[in-house]
Amino acid sequence: MAKKLQILLMPGGAGTLKRVAIPRPLMVFGICCVVLGFGIVSYIVADYRTVRGPWREFERLGKENAEQQETIRRMTEEIIQVAHDLGGLPEYDGEGEIGERLLEAYDGVHALISSAPTDGSHSPRPARESYRSLVREMHASMESLERELDSLTVLYNPRVFYGIGGSPSDGQGGGDALEDLDAANRALIERRLRKIAREVGVAPRLALSMAKVESKFDHKAVSPKGAIGVLQVMPHVAWEEYEVTAERLFDPDVNIRIGLTVMKSLLRRFDQNLDLSLAAYNAGPTKVVEAGYQVPPIRQTREYVKRVKEAMNEYGPPLYWLD
Repeated sequence: MAKKLQILLMPGGAGTLKRVAIPRPLMVFGICCVVLGFGIVSYIVADYRTVRGPWREFERLGKENAEQQETIRRMTEEIIQVAHDLGGLPEYDGEGEIGERLLEAYDGVHALISSAPTDGSHSPRPARESYRSLVREMHASMESLERELDSLTVLYNPRVFYGIGGSPSDGQGGGDALEDLDAANRALIERRLRKIAREVGVAPRLALSMAKVESKFDHKAVSPKGAIGVLQVMPHVAWEEYEVTAERLFDPDVNIRIGLTVMKSLLRRFDQNLDLSLAAYNAGPTKVVEAGYQVPPIRQTREYVKRVKEAMNEYGPPLYWLD
């Protein structure tokens, strides 16, 4: 085999014939470079084709995510505007804390966007957490506004204003009017529960759940043991602690304020332990202490604690907890 590659250069015309000899090692090196270059180009092309599809999908998802985030911001602005409009009604008794938390989450998202570097080098995790927080507050605020709108709808029902007899113009009365009046009474009591709970410092969803289990929101309810009203306050407790007579316990405002004040004191006494506080409200704090600071082994008390906590889940997640 030849050790050199000889190349003949034949110029046109009368030019001189030239011969160029390339050593074998150089020839092998050249071939290797060509093969290596071809391999690199092939790898780049194959890699591009491999990542092109997922990259396009990633770009599409990023675009959809940006659109969804913009939609979330617009929806938040609309919710805040609805809450603001409702706040102008004299009958409105909405949960202001919810609106404040929603606005705080909304401002947090905007602050994150404005402080993010333009080169895209920031971590996406804070953004995800901020948007998740904003979405949670949106859902909570929409649920609160929905309850408030339902309440106002009942209050503005014409048949409620005409009382049991119904509207003179529609000729309806009887059962329908009674149902409307019951719904209006419950709506009013729920509104008073939320308002007084915030004033006393008890979570509104806890107050609503206790009223639901204690009396089903009936301000005229009297238990076999003599407990009275929405939160089934015992007359001797009302008189000894607050000098309130039994007759006044049928007033929802008086009953709710005393009941929630008692619950607030129990929460402080039992270090914010909800189970022990509810058990003490039902069976008395002495029973809880005698049970070794556990829920007493009383079937009715244990069932009461369970039912109140289940009812709390119906009113959504805790938006702010107990003081």
